[in-house]
Amino acid sequence: MKITNVKAIVAKGLTIGVLAGAFVLEAPAKAEAQQFAIGVQFGTSHYDYRGRDPYDRVRWEQSRRQQAFAEQQAYERQQAWARHEAWERQRDYGRYDNGYRRGHDRDHDDRR
Repeated sequence: MKITNVKAIVAKGLTIGVLAGAFVLEAPAKAEAQQFAIGVQFGTSHYDYRGRDPYDRVRWEQSRRQQAFAEQQAYERQQAWARHEAWERQRDYGRYDNGYRRGHDRDHDDRR
């Protein structure tokens, strides 16, 4: 093998390497989904209950249960009232085809 052939092969290899490197550097980097991070925290954690009354949480849960029960009772009273009103309307208007309340007569219509 002649020295000129070796120089040509090296030159071609170098050219291909430089072009490949430029292409790799120019291509956008892939997003790395997995990352590793270390954090430092100063002070106490949120779950440190040393300075609190141990029954605070129990009292809060009890008051929340009482509030939820009161809301449920209010809703039940509202629904019972709505059912009663619907029953009264059905009782007063539902039996008669003319649409008047009991005790009213067609001849005494005040809406004229």
